[in-house]
Amino acid sequence: MLHTLPPEIFARVLEIAIETWGIGFLPSICLVSSTCRDVVLSTPSLWGIFVVDRQSSLSLLSQQLAKAKATDLRITFSGKGWPNSSTHKNTRRFMASLTPLAHNWVRLELPTGVLSLARWADLGRIEVLSLRQTPHGLDPSTADTFFEQGATYTQPSLHSFTASGLPEEWVTRFLSPRITFFEIGRLWSTPASTIQRYLSRIPNVHTLSLQRISFLPLSASNLTVTLPHLHNLEIANVSDFTPLLLNTRAPALRGLSICDCTGQMGRVFSQWSQPDFLPGHLQSLELSDSLSELDMPFLIRWLARLPALLRLTITDTGEFDASTSSVETDLLLALASPHGAGSIVGGWLCPSLTYLCLDTPLCLVDILPIARARCAPSPGSPAKLRAMHAHLCSNGTADELAEFRSFFTEEADASCLCLGCAFNLSSMWNENRLRRMLMSLQYD
Repeated sequence: MLHTLPPEIFARVLEIAIETWGIGFLPSICLVSSTCRDVVLSTPSLWGIFVVDRQSSLSLLSQQLAKAKATDLRITFSGKGWPNSSTHKNTRRFMASLTPLAHNWVRLELPTGVLSLARWADLGRIEVLSLRQTPHGLDPSTADTFFEQGATYTQPSLHSFTASGLPEEWVTRFLSPRITFFEIGRLWSTPASTIQRYLSRIPNVHTLSLQRISFLPLSASNLTVTLPHLHNLEIANVSDFTPLLLNTRAPALRGLSICDCTGQMGRVFSQWSQPDFLPGHLQSLELSDSLSELDMPFLIRWLARLPALLRLTITDTGEFDASTSSVETDLLLALASPHGAGSIVGGWLCPSLTYLCLDTPLCLVDILPIARARCAPSPGSPAKLRAMHAHLCSNGTADELAEFRSFFTEEADASCLCLGCAFNLSSMWNENRLRRMLMSLQYD
């Protein structure tokens, strides 16, 4: 089978394996077949992938470096590789042997203490950089040492930058209009204005990820940042993100994910409903454990202005009060109604929607109207809903489940999210499977 695989594809598979487990398994791979050996010997880039952790042998790494020769170097220093000062000493010794080859570094994942052994001026080919703060007491260097007394120039190839737990001096000078991917996280008591300044330096960013950040309250500046090329925005485990989003425009946004965050979502939805802030081309939206019942009317009004939305995922463990529900305040009613977009916009809410996931406490009877309205084509109906996932079997009858599943072609397109089905324990779900199996055996 291996001999039928194109060598470049097999080489890429080996690259991924080395990035995961290190170089140590390559000699064994060479013994599998002549095809494997030929690919390894003819792909010097494999030897340029260095994964350094506490189990790494300095002598083996040195041998690998000799084989790498002039190839591009991709270097990863595991976060577990800094347990004590002796390991740190060996790591710095190996890094010293890599430093003369800094002009060949193309991708790096390491702490500031290791990176500062090189100089920014030498990293002319660096494309991807993932940088984290060195544990306290092991990093005598500063950003000024690495950047050589305040140099502000940028490297032309750097397009992806991940900053984890870094002070501002280690972030700002890596940012430029060439950055298309930016991830920042592990920051506590951070002014939102600091992140706004970062964003103002990367106007061409395509993907932005904010992870594990605690913002100071009332810390936003009056600066409004426009990111005209931002397509993907992910925010996870961020507290009080409201000031940041209220001052960020992303008109070309295609995918938005907000998970396990706190903030005033209603204010954000209202702001992003304004023409100057509206991401009118949004296609995928995920909101997980970040909504309150008071946010629902604002969410519905915002969704009414997103006609291109294809995928909607809502996850929430709380139960909403349905006693005063209406199309204006209940998302389920709004999605099932031909007037769900409200009187101002008019028509169906999210008319292009094809995928819906509702991981919330609800009954099957609550979502059946959505399936009836959006899965049966009729004049004036919205796009056909092709997949819908929710808690199906735990709160529904067999007849309700049968009707719901009849709207979808594949069983996987109408899957249940309850814990029983996740472990294949749902009796109602398995009864249907068993019945189909018995029928197939009867006709065989």
